[in-house]
Amino acid sequence: MAGARQRTNAQRKQRDEDEEPLNTNEILDNDGQEEQIRLLREKNTSDNKQAHLALDFGVLISSIISILQFFDHLSSSNPIFSILSVFQFVLLPFSLTPGWIPFLPTISSENHLYSFSIQLTVSLCALFIRYHHSLPGGSDMISLELGEIARWIIPTLVVGAIDLQRRSEKQSEENLLELEKLKYDLKGA
Repeated sequence: MAGARQRTNAQRKQRDEDEEPLNTNEILDNDGQEEQIRLLREKNTSDNKQAHLALDFGVLISSIISILQFFDHLSSSNPIFSILSVFQFVLLPFSLTPGWIPFLPTISSENHLYSFSIQLTVSLCALFIRYHHSLPGGSDMISLELGEIARWIIPTLVVGAIDLQRRSEKQSEENLLELEKLKYDLKGA
């Protein structure tokens, strides 16, 4: 019968000289682990609330910009700009933090990408049409200015930021759940 196999030096895991072993103060028992996870969850919730407030303020500002855009183009010879402004304005409330408008259905983070895509399409169409009309021979001889570009793009940027925030929240929650699964069983002294 063959004897037990022994590992060679090359097969053994070499310990780095820089790596220090864990001391007993760094090892957390079940209560310590629960406390760390609870603190991380509270910090995550606090950060999410702060981001929601900032982004909801951005939605409010974007709504005002869309209304001003609507009234600015109301007297225009081409009504398409007013219609596109209304589209932007109507889509913005769907990006608010759920609960602000009770009768408004909540858009999931997966479907919020569609709202962002529509906002982006509306903005790009408005800018393309506006640029086309500002060319020599177009019906509007006023050139496209940076301020007008910003007024069309800001609502889209806000909705894009909200989409990123919602995806980040979902990923953070998944990471916290994974962290809870990695807890090791160690009873306190």
